[in-house]
Amino acid sequence: MKCKYNMKLFLYLSNLLFLTIFSSSIANAGVFFAIAPAMITVDTENGSTRPLVADIRLAYEIEKHQLELAVMSSINEDKLNQLTVDIPSITSVFYRYSPYYEDRLKIHVILGASQIDVDSTYPNTADSTDSFEGISFGVGVEEAFISIPELKLKLDWIQLYRGDKLNINALSLGLRYEF
Repeated sequence: MKCKYNMKLFLYLSNLLFLTIFSSSIANAGVFFAIAPAMITVDTENGSTRPLVADIRLAYEIEKHQLELAVMSSINEDKLNQLTVDIPSITSVFYRYSPYYEDRLKIHVILGASQIDVDSTYPNTADSTDSFEGISFGVGVEEAFISIPELKLKLDWIQLYRGDKLNINALSLGLRYEF
């Protein structure tokens, strides 16, 4: 039941984003695309691993507010002793608010929801795939290039999932282009 509710919420927000993108007439509004490699830190009681993912986002911005759809997919797995951890997919919806906005620099507060799939392999045991869903939060910084103001360098730190014995964080550094 919980998964169906989260999927309905995700589809609702996705449709709302796309309807807003194609029907807006606000002067300071716009669509943007972002891509970045991201290091995912999977922290447990016994240690942590850091697989890499490709972070791709489609978003809509109105002045200090942004709504993003993020899809992340595995680039590289990581090992801790003999345990291999991979992140085949992460799907997220993020709301970003910019409390600090200067000519070329923005600082964002990020809030959202994420679903993270984690594959783990250990010798002589069955492979496992676990899915984690939860509230996400973080901070981000963007700086526009002087020569191409539509192109921005972005850095995000987001806690994708927080549990009793497991935390999953993302650190990404990439580019954003405004259409």
